[in-house]
Amino acid sequence: MNPSTTTLLVIDMQNSFCHPDGITATLTGQLDGIESVITNLADCIESARASGMTVAYTRQGYASDYSDQGRSAARFPIAGAVRERGGAIRGTWDHAILDELVPQQGDVVIDKTRLDSFLHTPLESILQDLDTDSMIIGGCVTNFCVETTVRSAWQRDFEITVLADATATFTPEMQQRSLTTIAECCFATVQPWREALGTTR
Repeated sequence: MNPSTTTLLVIDMQNSFCHPDGITATLTGQLDGIESVITNLADCIESARASGMTVAYTRQGYASDYSDQGRSAARFPIAGAVRERGGAIRGTWDHAILDELVPQQGDVVIDKTRLDSFLHTPLESILQDLDTDSMIIGGCVTNFCVETTVRSAWQRDFEITVLADATATFTPEMQQRSLTTIAECCFATVQPWREALGTTR
């Protein structure tokens, strides 16, 4: 792994999904093991920055009238309840990245409205400008936005590593199924964050 051509992508680690008071989290329940995932991601981000690696974040969010949410969102039963409570509206606390993982100057922040971090966003062009050829991906939700983004990145010929201990979904079974699919289909290498970054710190 060459830090100068690798980007760490942190997907949707937002108050709505990951904070106990987040609107989505109060409706779905906390993601399994989210506390340790937050700790691992914080350490991973620190190590990545120290190595000179670019750190990029995505945020899932919408206009105040949800006009940009898309028809596919209606297929999720939870989506209506999130809208009723004003969840994940851009510019609100609910939409923001967790305080523990807050972006710093020089980091990249991508706002998106779909599971795929590349769809309708400038992510691909930003990565090209950075000469990125490999990506390390962590965040949530593993079998939704993370896996969808991994598949999309794979189709764009990036070399990808998914962080086994810095991704989260709703149950251990969902987590294992998603990571197994990613690995068995050769979409990405699946590793703990320390192994992915080559650190013992």
